[in-house]
Amino acid sequence: MNKRMLGGLVTAAVLGTVMSSAMARVYTDSDGNRMECTTQTVQTKGNHPIAGPVVGAVIGGVVGNQIGGGSGKDIATGVGAAGGAIAGQQVNKNRVESGTTTQEVCRRIG
Repeated sequence: MNKRMLGGLVTAAVLGTVMSSAMARVYTDSDGNRMECTTQTVQTKGNHPIAGPVVGAVIGGVVGNQIGGGSGKDIATGVGAAGGAIAGQQVNKNRVESGTTTQEVCRRIG
């Protein structure tokens, strides 16, 4: 590794340290403890565990209700609702929504 590349890496490391420490907030809490707080970005995964099965059951029930007649219609509605709920649960498992949020993390120092 040549000197120019090493100098660039050291500069980047120092600037990264300065940047991250510049983002920290230090204060003394009501108990006299010195606290350092930083804002961190956190990955989130959105998941509504009940929405998929409920929507699936409703749609499956409506579709099942269109089939058959008499007591067969009731059975088809129940089977459609159950099948829709299972399908909705699978959709929930396969669905990945992600985003980011920020949170403040504090730790006691000194």
